[in-house]
Amino acid sequence: MAEQGAAESTLLRGTAIFAAAATAVLYLLGLLLVGLTVSEVGSGTNSTPMHQCVYASSVPEGARVETHEVRYLPVHILCRTTDGRVFNSGVVPSWLNPALAVSFAATVALAGATFVQADRRAAARQEERAGT
Repeated sequence: MAEQGAAESTLLRGTAIFAAAATAVLYLLGLLLVGLTVSEVGSGTNSTPMHQCVYASSVPEGARVETHEVRYLPVHILCRTTDGRVFNSGVVPSWLNPALAVSFAATVALAGATFVQADRRAAARQEERAGT
């Protein structure tokens, strides 16, 4: 029985570590996409306002893009028009932030379950020692 508990504990820990790694990879992917896009803005002709803002599919009709703003949680670039309207540039894929949220929630839940299981196993070992 102790071996089965150890195997479950190892599986739970491994799954928590995998979820944490997936969260880190997704976040770094978002940062990479945003960073590469923003690095293009500072160089080249016709680079300001950001090309991705000017030609985004969500640009309000008749609006003139003035500037952009980078957000890190959730990861995205917001474009601002001269009349104050804000829209998403579409640089970061629409699936990335929801996947990041799910993987983060899974990481927290699995880490919590790992700690609870470790505490229960320690309590059971202590009871075994006290009983013998």
